Amino acid sequence: MVSFSQLQLDAWLAGLLLPFVRILALFTAAPLLSHRSVPRRVRVAAAAAIAFVVAPFASVPAGLSLASASGLGLIVQQVLIGLVLGFAARLLFAVFEVAGEFIGLQMGFSFAGFFDPHGGTESAVGSWLHTLALALFLAMNGHLLLVDALVGTFRTLPVAGDPFAVLALVRLDRLGGEVFRLALALALPAAILLLFVNLVLGFVSRIAPQLNIFAVGFPVTLLAGLAALALGVQSLQQPLLAALEVFLAPLR
Repeated sequence: MVSFSQLQLDAWLAGLLLPFVRILALFTAAPLLSHRSVPRRVRVAAAAAIAFVVAPFASVPAGLSLASASGLGLIVQQVLIGLVLGFAARLLFAVFEVAGEFIGLQMGFSFAGFFDPHGGTESAVGSWLHTLALALFLAMNGHLLLVDALVGTFRTLPVAGDPFAVLALVRLDRLGGEVFRLALALALPAAILLLFVNLVLGFVSRIAPQLNIFAVGFPVTLLAGLAALALGVQSLQQPLLAALEVFLAPLR
């Protein structure tokens, strides 16, 4: 008859539960995985399956009891790491939303803003770029890269480490600046084209003052912006890869 002591059961439970908590926290905060269309049972089952594979390599301290103060502190640490990683993944798609705001403002699409109950007021271009980035993220197996980055955190951020080491490693303030830098780089070609179109329209309005520039300028800037977006879609994969590298590289 095989028998187990209480210490062995506590160590086995801690070795499986701590990775499970970290993975489930990521699934709660990450884009796509946290969407309400994904059932909670699916998230829990997927987190449990990944935790079962990761548990032998998670380096959970021996003799740890989850009922102790140190055990509860480690549970909080795992939740913090998972939430921070999920938030960093959300910043990836914020790049495309901010770029869409820049482009939509130049095109005149700011008049067509609408209220999104999840994200507040958005422009049509920002919402379109965000949806396109989500589809491209799935096509590039970005969700698998996100899980791979999470597994890598068990090496860079071990279970017994500093509870707030993830904040020093990820630097959320730096990632916030990277959002605007990458968004500006993504929107710059379309913004330059629309600036040139506006300069031409201003020159035309000076030559022919009788021309109703508001009636002519809006369709012209709209068509120029749509043309820039159609051309930029073909090279959208490279900015997405660059954003993935920026937001996930510190955790690998």
